[in-house]
This record gives sequence, structure tokens and C-alpha cells, in this order.
Amino acid sequence: MILLARWLLVALLAAWLGPVGAAAAPPPVPTSPQEAGPPASPPAPTATALRLFTAVETAWAASDAEGLASLVDTTGVRIAVKPSAPPTAALNRVSAAFLFQDPMRLVRTREFRIVRLDVSDKGSARATARWVGDWGGRQGIKQVRVTLTAGLRAGTWLLTEVRASD
Repeated sequence: MILLARWLLVALLAAWLGPVGAAAAPPPVPTSPQEAGPPASPPAPTATALRLFTAVETAWAASDAEGLASLVDTTGVRIAVKPSAPPTAALNRVSAAFLFQDPMRLVRTREFRIVRLDVSDKGSARATARWVGDWGGRQGIKQVRVTLTAGLRAGTWLLTEVRASD
């Protein structure tokens, strides 16, 4: 009889403490992207000319051709990453990535730094960067000047020209 009373007391306490303990437990952490919901959107990387050129600097230093291609104005961008080569028009993001891909893959970038930035009131900006990289073979390590031109299109800054020169 005492054993039955103890068992009944333990069962009642467990039933009573169960919901209380569950209410105090922290909410479960989502394990899949669908459960987590949409991420908080960071500010657009091209909301200002400074943010655009900072994103270019980061992508170039990482040799990220896709990242660079995402920063160009595909309605009218000209790209010449090989020094002294004529610029080529990229009509879409894939062609822009293609134009960036070989130089990013073949040149081991040691440093890419924006050294000058001019922003006009008319929605255009121009930056000059220093690109130091190991070009391999007889060329070895060399420094190249890269001129970046950007324009403001529908509230977003995008690259309109990328030109490298010795």
C-alpha cells in the first residue's frame, strides 16, 4: 500500500512538473534553412560607391570571379583585366564572370588595394587600384594599375568599366 502511494505521488509530481519544466526550457534551435526563416537582409553591398569599391576590393583579393561579376552593370560593362588588352563588352553576368575567371585563376593575387576614389555628384565614380600578383613564368611578381569606373543605376552602384594597365 505504501509502495502504491509513493508511485502515485511520483506520477502526480511528474505530471505536474512536466509542463512547468517544458515551459522553462529554451525554444528549439532551427536545424534547417526552412525552419530558420529568411535571414535578416544586410545593407546592399552596392548602396554607395564606397561600398561597391570595398566589395570589389574584397572579391578581387579573394580572386572571386563570380563575386566580381555580381558587381558589374551588364547593360554596358567593358572589361580588360589583362594589362594593355582592349576592353571586351560583357552582356550578362556569365560573360562577365568568364572575363574575370582566367586572370583570377592564373594570377596569384598578393594584394589588391584601392588607392584613389573620386565620386561625382552626377552618379559616376572612378577608382584606381594597385594589383600586386604573381603572374608566373618570366613575368613573376608585378604590379598593375587597375582603373574601375562605376555608375549609379536605379539606386544601385555598379561597375561600368574595369581596365588594367602596366
